Amino acid sequence: MTANVQTTPLVIASSRELAEQINVLVAERSDLYRRATDGWTADQRDRLKAIDATLTTLWEERRRARAGHDTDNDDAVPVRYAA
Repeated sequence: MTANVQTTPLVIASSRELAEQINVLVAERSDLYRRATDGWTADQRDRLKAIDATLTTLWEERRRARAGHDTDNDDAVPVRYAA
């Protein structure tokens, strides 16, 4: 059975916005792990997969932004997808 992972496309995000999105998703993922002590529901597993996929993309975009700009620069960078 293939999970339908829902993502919302984003056009532009600043480096600060990327970091904020990463922090929100990391907190949500931690909360999912805390709530899943009695086992995972299909919805929880699907959400975790979506979060992990989005975090991978966001971290890559953040690395690209930091590699191309000095750390104080808050230029907008393109983001492919966010959960």
